[in-house]
Amino acid sequence: MITREKLDPSWHKARVAARIWLKAKQGRPLSARDKRLARVFADDPAVEDRLIEQGVAYWRAPWMLDSHGQRIRRVCNVVDNRN
Repeated sequence: MITREKLDPSWHKARVAARIWLKAKQGRPLSARDKRLARVFADDPAVEDRLIEQGVAYWRAPWMLDSHGQRIRRVCNVVDNRN
């Protein structure tokens, strides 16, 4: 598994932005922190739309790979209803 330290900072920010976007799309209330981070990421030129789209795909994926390349079921707090 890729550790947080090895992630590109822009990719990491885009994954966080994707989680916030999915949370808002589900109609869940955004915290003050979520809103603040969304504003920061919107103003950051390194966080491109394509990276956020990749982040959304990352969070929607039902499987992920472990450190040995084996597929394991993703368990995360973001539930995608795709409506």
